[in-house]
Amino acid sequence: MELHAIIEEIKKERNHIVYIGVGTLAGLKEADGSLLPKNYHQYPPFIQNLKNSYADMSLSILLIDPYQECPPYIVQDKGLVLKEILDNNFIDNSSNDVYSLPDQSITVYTFRQDVYTDPYQTYNNNYLNITTHLRDLNAYAIANDVLFIYHDFTGRNNRLLAEFFDEEIKEHLDHIIYGLGLREDVGCYFDLTDMCSQHPFYRTPQGTLRLFNVYNYIINDKLSLMLNTSMFNNTDIVNSHTKKLLLLIKQELNNSILQTLRSVFRMFIGEEVNGFDIDRNYISCEKYNYYVNLYRDKKYSELYNVLLTDYGKKLDVVACINNLDLTGREILEFITLGDDPFKWHDNVTHFL
Repeated sequence: MELHAIIEEIKKERNHIVYIGVGTLAGLKEADGSLLPKNYHQYPPFIQNLKNSYADMSLSILLIDPYQECPPYIVQDKGLVLKEILDNNFIDNSSNDVYSLPDQSITVYTFRQDVYTDPYQTYNNNYLNITTHLRDLNAYAIANDVLFIYHDFTGRNNRLLAEFFDEEIKEHLDHIIYGLGLREDVGCYFDLTDMCSQHPFYRTPQGTLRLFNVYNYIINDKLSLMLNTSMFNNTDIVNSHTKKLLLLIKQELNNSILQTLRSVFRMFIGEEVNGFDIDRNYISCEKYNYYVNLYRDKKYSELYNVLLTDYGKKLDVVACINNLDLTGREILEFITLGDDPFKWHDNVTHFL
């Protein structure tokens, strides 16, 4: 099956959960051939928990990997059967196969090809750009109130793709998730049993699923509601998410934000600086090009102000969680007080 045909099959379902994993070869098996839950990319424990909690909901899993084993580990582990055996009318002459439980409550599709998406650097012609396919699934999930979860295990930073779609998904970030683990840049392997790899959830009176997603509150400017979590099933996980989010912000602040602001500040006050120091792992190509154009035009004051605003938005959540009567930009302005930008790190501990 071509990828567009797989997507069309997935879209036929309504009362539904969709999970897509990229780079899902079962490559870290134990000596006995089993996969530990923390390494179960093909069926993460959180997805299993959702399916076990709502047996009446069907689940579609799409595994994308040019080296995906045949059959995938999940097939024997969960008792799936090749779909052409279940359905005599189903014909698939490609190397991509489809498996299902006998009651077809779980269906697993494989797609054996290298893929990429728009926020990342362009790959060679052998790679398929799946951005339009994901956009199609986003629209389907929005229109039909479907839960859709995507994670890339190839080592690419899931955060870039998540932020690429944030404005399009917007108020649907409580049922469309890009990047398990709070979008942390964790590489290929991380603990899928960790609380930050789970999402608290509840079912609405209409029967649809809703997840606690910190980015739903950040992107939709409703941080004041973020800690009102009485409807969710696990407040311990909520607390783990907010603590982890503060840690991720602190890491980015120390490792990237202050470094970039320091270099631009020094340009602004007339110091000789060798290049524009910015970490591309934290920003999209579009945003990077915007900053670089300001730098090349020597609009250092404008660039510094734009960075304070953009980075300040990331710190709004710090003010919310720590109950500070400040905006994120004001926090950043306090941190960057003083003429010696190499001492700014000392101010971080006052807020994080």
